[in-house]
Amino acid sequence: MSESANNSREKMILLVLYFGWIISYIDRTVISLAIVQIGEDLTLDASKLGIVLSAFFMGYALMQIPGGWLADRFGSRKVIVAAVVAWSIFTALSGLAWSLTSLILIRFLFGIGEGGYPAASTKAISDYFPADKRTKAQSTMMSSNAFGAALAPIICAPLLVAFGWRNVFLFVGLLGIVFLVWFLLSTRQAGNYSNSGVAVKPSRKEYTQLLRNSYLWKVLLIFFFVNVTNWGLISWMPSYLMQGLGIDLKSVGLFTAIPSLFLTIGMIISGRIINKIGSKAKYGVLTGIIITGASLYLMSLSSGVFQVIMYQSIAFTFMSFVMSFVFTVPHRVMEQKVVGTAFGIINFGGQAAGIFSPMIMGALIASTGSYKAAFIFLTICCLVAAVVVCFLPSAKKSQAATEYSTIEKAN
Repeated sequence: MSESANNSREKMILLVLYFGWIISYIDRTVISLAIVQIGEDLTLDASKLGIVLSAFFMGYALMQIPGGWLADRFGSRKVIVAAVVAWSIFTALSGLAWSLTSLILIRFLFGIGEGGYPAASTKAISDYFPADKRTKAQSTMMSSNAFGAALAPIICAPLLVAFGWRNVFLFVGLLGIVFLVWFLLSTRQAGNYSNSGVAVKPSRKEYTQLLRNSYLWKVLLIFFFVNVTNWGLISWMPSYLMQGLGIDLKSVGLFTAIPSLFLTIGMIISGRIINKIGSKAKYGVLTGIIITGASLYLMSLSSGVFQVIMYQSIAFTFMSFVMSFVFTVPHRVMEQKVVGTAFGIINFGGQAAGIFSPMIMGALIASTGSYKAAFIFLTICCLVAAVVVCFLPSAKKSQAATEYSTIEKAN
């Protein structure tokens, strides 16, 4: 295959994976916009709604490591197909929930379905891209998270107003099926770099080396505490704007999209900066976390919608440095055969944060009657993440931190 044909094929595959992430984000974040309607329809208070929001993350987090293992063992394509089918079904079923228990169960199973996609899509980057293009492709693909979060309120808020939450869940569930057809057609005859998407099975020794890699676990902790902030804001900002600041649902759709657009741009730019500064990435990540935490604290003191959105936009912009760093670690540090598992482990930490963050924030909101304590909680989590970053090895102490090219060897 010629170089131009390879480039075209890689761009198409990246585009398909990118849109898969966008649809998955629309499917998972629409509930944050619908949460007020759901609460009124099913008579649920903030603490119960926090459990509903967390139910998805329970399933999603639990599936991260198995999803990575399955992608490494059976290939990315099969796992992506299974994940998309499952999440589309349970997205649609969310609109049929009739009680708190049914909604929690459906959202949990929806999380299981979506949980296979992150590691499988990361493995697909390893399958379909040469080594020198993987980190750039990965950071570009992961910028879709923020773009999906920006599109979701713009698309779904007017639909929620016009058709109600139940019909909107049915509609967004169909988007996954449309994506699946596109994915199957795009990858059917795509040549790749690792046995047509069926990876060479890692040995037990390679898994052991991966699990003994201390760098991996430090990155997991950083992602956990930063994602407490990320998922806390995504889950509760629509409610805060409506109930705390008196904004109507259509306007909320536009306001919540603004910070996510900043995060999208930030992911693209920060991914290239992190790649360029190499061994000094630790300091870029630390700076990003500190500015994020400071912005959230200032947001907790603000009472005007424009101030709130401005500080959230600043927070999301600098949070992108952490995201770009975390998402590209598997390609830079880990061996190709365990990329899916490595990403699954790291992403487990990030998505486990989504279990606790909405529930804790919901409890704080219900007990205090305001959102200020919840936002200060997010600020504290940023400070904890900053402390963990300080314990990442410096360039002189760790080849993994410097070169992002070798896994720590177990002795």
